[in-house]
Amino acid sequence: MYAFSLEGEDIKKFMSCLLKEECFDIFRVHSCEIVTFCTFKIDGTPNKDFFEEDSAPDKKCPWSLLRPAVFGLIKGKKLPKVFKLVLAVPADKLPLLHDNLQEAFLNISYESGRINFTTGTMQREFSLDKQHDAAFEGYIKKLFKKLGLTAV
Repeated sequence: MYAFSLEGEDIKKFMSCLLKEECFDIFRVHSCEIVTFCTFKIDGTPNKDFFEEDSAPDKKCPWSLLRPAVFGLIKGKKLPKVFKLVLAVPADKLPLLHDNLQEAFLNISYESGRINFTTGTMQREFSLDKQHDAAFEGYIKKLFKKLGLTAV
């Protein structure tokens, strides 16, 4: 597990990348909670009946599909009280990071003017080796560096 935070101007920059740009569109939404004038909870599971035949996302909706709706809930003059988002690497991309990865998550939590991040992984087969964790942590570090964000 890798844990880090963003503060100050990096929060604005990150939120712009997350909500207005395609920086995180590769990820799938595992869950999302937004607390503004009420609490909104999204589990990321697509409603197959809503989509045309064979066009529904597989197990979880891509962030690109939910991003405009989440942005609509957050935008305004007041910041949300709480914003929690769990993004998952799509299954077809996991082998590119490590062959023993079954799941890889980026947990994002905004509260009281600070954004905290943690990573988490799940293995296909049990191993004491933590190379799969290191591979995903390296990917996240590279992504944030590429976006010009300084992890604290």
